[in-house]
Amino acid sequence: MITATGFTSLLKISKNIPNFEIWYIFVDLDFDDTKKCIESANYYLSETREEDDDMDEQEDKYLAWLDYGIFLDIIDNKLEHHPNASEDDLIEAVMYYYEKDAFID
Repeated sequence: MITATGFTSLLKISKNIPNFEIWYIFVDLDFDDTKKCIESANYYLSETREEDDDMDEQEDKYLAWLDYGIFLDIIDNKLEHHPNASEDDLIEAVMYYYEKDAFID
């Protein structure tokens, strides 16, 4: 399992891991979709399909937050439209997608 503490760390990790290697991003059970929580949350990324299945079954420990490929698409879409987007802009894009199931330009 790969662990990232905070959104900044998650972004750094995501630059080095291809989409096909990770299925879901998991978070702690107390996660909420506020900006403050997204900024500071612990993120867990499975390294194998079996680990992903195990983590998904541990509902008393992890919450599946976003599909990893979707997360990468959200970030790529925002940066494609706004190459100089700040980390706050990227969090806003993630929050928008999470709430509306759509990309923000």
